[in-house]
Amino acid sequence: MAVQKNTQKRFSLFLKEHRTKHAITLEQLSDGLCSASELARIEAGERTAGKALQDGLLYRLGISPDAYEHFRFAEDYTRWKRRQQLLYLISRGDTAQAKESLEEYRQHYEAGAEKDVDRRLERQFCLSMEAQLLSGRASLEEADAREQKEHPGKLFREALEQTVAFPSPTPVGKQAPPPYGHPRGVLDIPRKICSVQELNLLLEVLRYEQPPDWETCYKEILNLIGESRFDAVSRAKIYPKAVFYLCREGLSRGAWGLAEKTAAMAHCEKAVQLLREAGRMYYLWELLGLLRTFLQDLAAGQLAVGAVQKAALLEERRAEYGEWMEALEAVYMEFGVPRETTDFCWLYVEKEVYCINDIVRIRREMLGITRTELCENGILCSERTLRRLEEDGKKIQDSILNALMERLNLSAEYCQAELATSSPEALASMAELRDHIRNWDTEQADLLLERLRELISLEIPSNRQEWIICHAINEAHKGTITSRQCVERIKEALSCTLPYEIAVKPGAKYLTNKEINCIHSIVNWTKGEDGEKGRHIALLAEQYEACERDHIIFCFINMYEIVMGGVASELGNIGEYDRSDEISLKIITECLYQRRSFGVPGGIYNLMWNNEQRQKEGIPLQRQCNPEEALKHCIIFSKLGAEKHKEEFYNRKLQSRKLE
Repeated sequence: MAVQKNTQKRFSLFLKEHRTKHAITLEQLSDGLCSASELARIEAGERTAGKALQDGLLYRLGISPDAYEHFRFAEDYTRWKRRQQLLYLISRGDTAQAKESLEEYRQHYEAGAEKDVDRRLERQFCLSMEAQLLSGRASLEEADAREQKEHPGKLFREALEQTVAFPSPTPVGKQAPPPYGHPRGVLDIPRKICSVQELNLLLEVLRYEQPPDWETCYKEILNLIGESRFDAVSRAKIYPKAVFYLCREGLSRGAWGLAEKTAAMAHCEKAVQLLREAGRMYYLWELLGLLRTFLQDLAAGQLAVGAVQKAALLEERRAEYGEWMEALEAVYMEFGVPRETTDFCWLYVEKEVYCINDIVRIRREMLGITRTELCENGILCSERTLRRLEEDGKKIQDSILNALMERLNLSAEYCQAELATSSPEALASMAELRDHIRNWDTEQADLLLERLRELISLEIPSNRQEWIICHAINEAHKGTITSRQCVERIKEALSCTLPYEIAVKPGAKYLTNKEINCIHSIVNWTKGEDGEKGRHIALLAEQYEACERDHIIFCFINMYEIVMGGVASELGNIGEYDRSDEISLKIITECLYQRRSFGVPGGIYNLMWNNEQRQKEGIPLQRQCNPEEALKHCIIFSKLGAEKHKEEFYNRKLQSRKLE
């Protein structure tokens, strides 16, 4: 088995390269989290950052680890699961159960944190969730409006001050401090290096405290988010909210004229574009409503000066946004999800987290390796150490874990990107490549595949695996290889880290996302029906059964919507319509709650297709569906996610139906 290289130091290099690329000082990045000297030692690989600190540093660098795989020992994995289940309750509006869950979480993790940074970050999270619950709609009926307005604001301020210095309110009779955004103020917004979570708390504080220079503060936050250090998903997570809060405040004060509304409209349009590029829908409903209001006012202004043609163009844009809103409203209502963005739980969702202790045990058993063999007769570690890891959920030294994971052909990094590299350019190129492959843009995909060959090491098995998969699918899109040849190449990719026969053998298994993607791609490119394909479909479904039971599918939605969307389609093809519908409904609902556009159109189309097949076979319908309306919704959601290939597909289906 091939050896992973420098896994322990890759995070350190990754951190340093991102920091220096954006000219961020050690003092700026570490401020409020740790000392600059401590950060320097982390970057030098002389000490390991704990989970809380590692996440805080990544978020401050503008990196959203949504597409990463995270690995934790049993104790931290249990904490992660409890936090995610709390977020689930809050996002679903289960206030009573959420309050109880929050108190339990606090007792375990906020009060019990040993390290100062862990304690402050846990307190920041708990205060944020408490304020979130208090500022919800239900709580407004339970308390005096004035007290209700002030109390969440105090909690948001305290939460922010756990990691970000903030000016205190001016005491009565004292000289006022410099404005919030003033260069002499404690909070110098333009120079701050904040995470999306910290910026969210700042937005909430501004919302409740309404300082005199509120407009300047909001605009400085927008400028800060616009910096290149924020990746597409991070920017989409917070920029739309900042725009919505700015516009809501500006309009409520009634002081904005056409010039201010024109500027605000530009911010709204940029926010919508950022959402589309990232396939997200945070505050999308609200932003589209604002755009329609601004466009109506601007069109009236143009008509007032006789610019009829300009007014007509503005009305056309307003009508298009109206169509988008109608589709959003219809789909949100149909699937029972609030159309307005009512919480900020998405900022704290940690996706793709796995338990190291289980991984080592399951992977070892999959490969048929005994404990003695894995320990190399005590050379790597004692069998007692391995037994404590596998059976008792204990932690072990990083050096020992690294050696064990290498023997299992897995990476020992606690936070793994799609590629094993510290190069920001390589990761950006990989994200771009995925977009081009999804849209069947084969020419651009070819260029990026060649670029990646130069940027990454294909000697690392997981890198080679990713490259072969992408290359095979792109060649199949071009028609230069057959579907059967594509399947064989994907099996070759799978074997980079795991023999095909072991991967598909019945029994408990741990598969990396790349390995799951290999099997999913094999299913997609295997034409017709056979027993092997059926086994693959069952294998894929098994990977997410535990997540479904624990109500944490939303933490794995990146892969779930892709993999299980394919499974739902294949189940429909073989006549298992009820099970197919069940999966599609789950994908749609989870995507809507997580404000993701990608999985929605495929789920809607699958439900429609299953219904039509039932009608043809004389099977009673379980739910009504208007095919033309469903296709229109598919088109608009594909457009919202900038998925051109899917949009064209659904357009062809709609036009074909109209000609029948």
